[in-house]
Order: sequence, then structure tokens, then C-alpha cells
Amino acid sequence: MAWGISVAVTLQGQQGNTFYLMHQVPQSNLLNPAVQAMCKWYVGIPLLASTHLSYGNTAFTYNDLAGSDTWNLEGTVAQMHRRDLYHAEAAVQLITLGYKRNRSYFTFHIAERSHLYSVVPGDLASTLVYGNGPTIGETLPFRSLRPGGYYQREYGVGLSRVVDRTLTLGARAKLLFGKANLYPGSSDLHFYTEPSTFNLMLEGAYLMNSSFPVTIIQDPEGNITDIRVDDLRYGALLMNRGNPGFAVDLGAIYRLDDQITLAASILDLGFVRWRTDLNNVQTSGTFDFRGVAAETDVVSFDYLEEMVDSLLNSFSEEVSQQPYFSYTPTQVFLAGKYRLREHLELGVVNRNVIFRSKWHSSLTLSLQAELASRFLATASWSYLNNTLANLGAGIAYTGPGMQFHVVTDNLLGFFYPFDTRTLNLRVGINLLLGCPRNRKEALEANSYGRIPDPDPCGRGESTGKEERRMKRAARRVNRK
Repeated sequence: MAWGISVAVTLQGQQGNTFYLMHQVPQSNLLNPAVQAMCKWYVGIPLLASTHLSYGNTAFTYNDLAGSDTWNLEGTVAQMHRRDLYHAEAAVQLITLGYKRNRSYFTFHIAERSHLYSVVPGDLASTLVYGNGPTIGETLPFRSLRPGGYYQREYGVGLSRVVDRTLTLGARAKLLFGKANLYPGSSDLHFYTEPSTFNLMLEGAYLMNSSFPVTIIQDPEGNITDIRVDDLRYGALLMNRGNPGFAVDLGAIYRLDDQITLAASILDLGFVRWRTDLNNVQTSGTFDFRGVAAETDVVSFDYLEEMVDSLLNSFSEEVSQQPYFSYTPTQVFLAGKYRLREHLELGVVNRNVIFRSKWHSSLTLSLQAELASRFLATASWSYLNNTLANLGAGIAYTGPGMQFHVVTDNLLGFFYPFDTRTLNLRVGINLLLGCPRNRKEALEANSYGRIPDPDPCGRGESTGKEERRMKRAARRVNRK
């Protein structure tokens, strides 16, 4: 059998700190289901409505690892943390629709989503590079080593409702159909270095579930000798409905006053039940290997190869084909914006993603401006993937009956891709119908039905007749 520890890097798609407060773009509803578009209808052009790609890791850039003539393993390990996340995302909207009626806003979409990720303990990388000399007499748990990923299709139906003049709530239900999956189960792995002999002991158990057309070959003793990918029938894979699931998105927008707006959302609270092309691999055992005693010694590739061969011969594997559940990484957004003047807003977004045992957080500050009534431009700075070097930008152009948008959280990454930990891009085109015909209608549509209180403190000069007229107008809007 031949096993390796791999860092999963992929393609899912709802990340977009810079995009989160661009509420004038209908697809921002994907990040907060409370968002309502200004136009009565919007239709996303199939395959072009909103495409999102993203990659990130919290530890190092490519040039940190391989920017010189030799691999900089020591320097790279020095940059790693207790637990680092490696991931990438992608999503393609096949069909998107939005319809606004009075205070309600209805949405529907069909999307293809994929996502691979891995949480890697920094102590594991340190042991592989330096050996176990620095950890003599210590026990190092590696329960957080959990590579995983999925490819699935989702059908989403959403509703946003203006509750009153300050609060808008939204929710979306999503029917999921899984196509492929890698999902770790229970894990109880740990290393221990014996103080007198410096021997390295690894013991415990690890479970990995998969749903993909592969065949696992075992010898008479039960050891895995080969893993073969079956003939892929792409049509059958794309139309596979044997792995159903469900998820919900929740969102809220609260207008504190005419200048301050708060927003929050929780995305991808859900699961998939996997029932096709199953394999469950349970490994367990104890591995005892001679370690490197001196802290200054860096192990060679021969050392690593010898250690891996010994490891494979020490653990046993059991393979079964049992259905299992997987849970999608949940996202939590918290945001606020402050209107500096009529066409200029300052925003802040905090995004949190839970990858099993890893809580991944980021923070973005943005400045958003409306230019020449057709352009919406955003500039942002983000703390992403444990680095401050993230300058983002976004622009949306709205013309007669259509809108185009392109947004990224790290514009510099496209100019210096080998010196960045973050790369992402969102781009799309919409058809818009029933849009506001003038500035007054645009302000009313963007207010989520809000009509200011008619001089609530009694400081104005309105007559009683004018006040009653304004109250009737407010009641008519809020009854809709």
C-alpha cells in the first residue's frame, strides 16, 4: 500500500468580504439573504451570472517555500501556526432569478459548488522537518489533521421581508445533491517521544470516508495495496441524485439611523447524506520509530521515506461501504457601514468560517462610492490568512437593462501571485427589469420601505394636518 499526507487545495464559493456590503449588486444576496435588489426583476445570465474562484492558506506563500534554489523547509515551518488552514473555493451560478413585490423579495438559484480544504497542525510539519528531537518526553495530538472536500449542486429558494422601517430579515432553503466527497470521521492520533531512546511513537485511529467511483484493493491480510479510479461517467456523475442534503441561510439588516446600517448572516447550516460509491477506511495501530535526537538536525528525504514505510507496515486498515453524513463549513458574517455623505460609505466586515475544528476569521475595511449614477466602486483592506497584505477592489456598472460586476479581496495577488496567501475573484452579468426611473425612486427602493418618523421629538414646524398626512403615508407603505 502507498499512502501520503496531502494538503488539499480546491475550488467552493461564498467568500467575498469586499463584496458583502455591495448591496446594489443582486448577487450580494448570496452572502446575506436579507438583501433586496432595487429592480423588480433580475435574471442572471446562465453560467455568467456570478462565478467565484478563491484560494488561500494561513501559513506561507509559494516563494516562502520555493523562492530560492533549494526548498526553504526550515523557514516555512517557522511561519506555521498551531493549526493552519489550506483551502480554495469555486462556485458557478447556473440559473439565478430575483423578484420584488412590495416589501417581499423572492430569489431562486441553481449553482455548482466545490470545496477542498485541510487543517494541518504546525507540530506535524515541524516533526517531519526537524525530527522528534525538539519534543522529547512530550505528547503531540494530531486530531485536527482533517483533509476534506466536496462537489455538489444546490437549488436555493429565498425570501427577504421588510419587517418595519428599520429591520429586514431573510432566509433561504437549499436542496443539495452531492456528487463527490472526501470527509474525515473520528480521529485520535498522537505522537510521543521516549526520553531515553528518542524513539518516536505514533498511535491511535483515523477514519476517512469517501464518495467517489474508486476501487480499493486489499491483500489477504487486509492491507491496502492499491486504489484505482473507476471509469468515470461524467453524465452519470453530474446527474447523480443519490446523495441528498439540505442547508439554510439566514440574514438580517438593521438600520440604526440614516447613517448607520448593521448586517449579519449565517450561511450553509446543513448536511449531505452520502449513499453512492462509498468507501470508509478505518486505520489503527501503533508505530515505533527511531527519532532524531539533536534539535539542530534536519531530517533528509531518506529519513522521511524510511519513516513512511515503517508507518504503513505498522497500521492496519479496515474498509467498509457504509452511508455517512457530512456537514458543510458554516460561515458567519458580521458587518456595518457608516454613510459619510450621500454617495460615500465606510464599511467593516468580519467573516468567520468553521472548518471542523478550525475557526477561520478575517476582517475587512472598505470605502464604497457611487460614481456618475452608473458606477459603484469599492476599495478595501483586509486581514486575511494571517497577513495584512490584502488590498481589494470592486466595481459594478449598471447600464440600461443590465449590470456587470467584478470584485476581489486581494488585487495585488494578481500582480504577485507567488508572494500572496490569498487569491479570489468574483465576476458576473445580470439582466435588470423594472428598475427605478429616477433618483427619487432609487432612494425609495434602497430604503427597504423605510419612511422616517414624522418629527417624533416634536421639534419640527409641521402642522397637525401635515403630520397626519405623513403618518398615513407611513402606514400605507408599512402595510404593503
